[in-house]
Amino acid sequence: MEESTFHVDTDKGFDLSAALQLKPNAPSDERIPYHTLSFDFQGNGLSGGTTSYGNYYEEVENIRCIVTYVRENLNRKVLCICGHSKGAAVVLLYASKCNDVPLIVSLSARYDHTETPSNRFSPEQLEKLQKKGSFVWLKKGNIEYIIREDDLKKRNSLDMSVVESIDKQKVKALTIHGSKDEVIPVNEAYTYDKLIGPEPYHKLVIVQDANHCFDNINHQKIMTEAITSWLDENKSWAFNEI
Repeated sequence: MEESTFHVDTDKGFDLSAALQLKPNAPSDERIPYHTLSFDFQGNGLSGGTTSYGNYYEEVENIRCIVTYVRENLNRKVLCICGHSKGAAVVLLYASKCNDVPLIVSLSARYDHTETPSNRFSPEQLEKLQKKGSFVWLKKGNIEYIIREDDLKKRNSLDMSVVESIDKQKVKALTIHGSKDEVIPVNEAYTYDKLIGPEPYHKLVIVQDANHCFDNINHQKIMTEAITSWLDENKSWAFNEI
């Protein structure tokens, strides 16, 4: 497998770090037999800029920058976008706003953002938020993930019902969720199915006993097989759209 890394200018004063993985033409053991590109959202990993708890639509713009770069600079077509957890919600928001990538894969996406999970922050952190207006939630190297009151308000007001505006003539979606997701209840997946479905516009796959991150190797196999088979089923239709 050939891999190349590069940076994408966002025109906002920072770059996004990305890696393109080219699959060999010969049969291989790779789980997803397609060329893939992964990237870090702003303020994460090797990407520049800053991140925040409620910056979903800023990350939608990150995806737009990457998609445009792939098309205009790499001269490649974008068949599918896949995201997990917050990234899955961002991918769905992108689809509802742009309707220009035919296949969307959502893994463990949250629908209802009106409340913050009770176990997400400690009592001490919430006390700091109340007294000081912010607190450091996570720290990775030199990067601090700061939670601010405005960020929580922005996240809690996020309206995911906009997925209803996904154009069924241009976009199909696959939702995969673990039945024992301890972070985002599995019923959120059924909500998306009601809003985006029915098939063939939206397919719902519930992986029995899988948790939020699909940590079990067997659950990972089920997940990747579901993605691969769905891509294979829809790629002919999708190529006509791109």
